[in-house]
Amino acid sequence: MTLGATLEAVLGQTRRADEILVVGRDEAGVSRRVRGVSFIDTGIPVCAAAARNRGLEASTGDIVVFTDSDCIPAADWLETHARLHASGADVVGGAVLLNGSNYWAQSDNLSLFHEFMVGHEPSTRLFLPTLNLSVRRAVIEQVGLFDESFPGAAAEDTDWTIRMRLAGYSLRFEPAAVVAHRPMRTTLVDVVRHWWKLGYSGIRVRHRYAEQFKTPGLARNALMLRMLSPLIALQATARIYANRMYWSCLWFLPVVYATKVIYCLGAAASVQSRYAFIGPAPPRRLSRRRPD
Repeated sequence: MTLGATLEAVLGQTRRADEILVVGRDEAGVSRRVRGVSFIDTGIPVCAAAARNRGLEASTGDIVVFTDSDCIPAADWLETHARLHASGADVVGGAVLLNGSNYWAQSDNLSLFHEFMVGHEPSTRLFLPTLNLSVRRAVIEQVGLFDESFPGAAAEDTDWTIRMRLAGYSLRFEPAAVVAHRPMRTTLVDVVRHWWKLGYSGIRVRHRYAEQFKTPGLARNALMLRMLSPLIALQATARIYANRMYWSCLWFLPVVYATKVIYCLGAAASVQSRYAFIGPAPPRRLSRRRPD
């Protein structure tokens, strides 16, 4: 568990955070022992969307910055996010330094976050992940909170940031804002479970925003998804390794390819159950809070 290291990194920033909120189930009591940190106990395990919504409702700042308990932000992380917002950015996503503890974790990391790795150029994106994200409060007030119908931690951040883009906000990717990601998925079983869940939930987003993702018609057919999963996975893996920056990671290729197959199988199960076609619920709104 890296929560202690995450909090140490956040407290050691070159720009001090106005408030630090930790939301979830901290059985080890790490956050309670750290001065300057407010812990919000969810009481029971909740999905990532619900936990983040609890944090948003308790927050008071005009800029909200997200990271996860398996991430270690660079020392100038908050300063970089603040500088970009001061220059006029509304939504900023930073880069991911792949820092998996073993072969399985690093393969999972590369497959999931290759689009956001350190080394990419600044650009605008279709969506951004919440492990390294900052958003103006005014944006959240307009688009609403996370959709809590997404279970676990899979695709809820994609859904949320695409809603921002559709509302007219530019999603800015800035590689100078860096977090090192240390996922706990360190076995083959962990990776399989993770990617099946990603496929099961992620296909909902691809149907919900079919125009933005250019989702093909075959994605509506569970049998076709299963039959074509090896070819879909081959295409997805080839797109990753077409970029020379990943050639130094060729030994991860077998697992990267396997994750794409597993994603398709999870997506097929979602389509077959009709879960993939559940539309968005009316977004919960965020009231504007101010410090006392």
